[in-house]
Amino acid sequence: MNELFEEYFLRYKNLVMKIVMDKTGSYEAAQEICQDVFVSFYKKMDRISDEMVKAWLIKTTMNAVIDYYRKTAKEKELFTAPGTEIGNVVASNEMERAEDRLDHLDLLGKVLRTVKAVNPQWFEVLFLNCVEEMPFAEIAGKLHISETVLRARLYRARLFVREKFGDEYL
Repeated sequence: MNELFEEYFLRYKNLVMKIVMDKTGSYEAAQEICQDVFVSFYKKMDRISDEMVKAWLIKTTMNAVIDYYRKTAKEKELFTAPGTEIGNVVASNEMERAEDRLDHLDLLGKVLRTVKAVNPQWFEVLFLNCVEEMPFAEIAGKLHISETVLRARLYRARLFVREKFGDEYL
């Protein structure tokens, strides 16, 4: 189990750190949250299927970021003088942004699961392009297809997503 944990840790630690850094801008917070996320993962990894590890880590990281903002919002309230709204307004806006990002991740997961069930080839190109943010040439090489075929699959996948999730997606 330790070897499997180490493999997941090495594979996904940069992703977790990047998510936290993007959301908080704090390297210290990123280190702390990353450690908390992987401790939680270690305790639960026997109940998480291999194909859901990345999604679980992303979701848990986003929840940890929200918790981080809640904690810092409470600290800001303690240090904000009575009668001033500055600390509360900033914390409230940060929480709203974090919750919006979490809603976006929920929708992304729903979209990817649906696309995967309908057409695994579409899922591959969407995942590699939109989630992993790989360049077209690299994706085409990895999937052993031409960039033209890649672009066609991506176009069809995006068209499907717009038709299926138009109200939620836009």
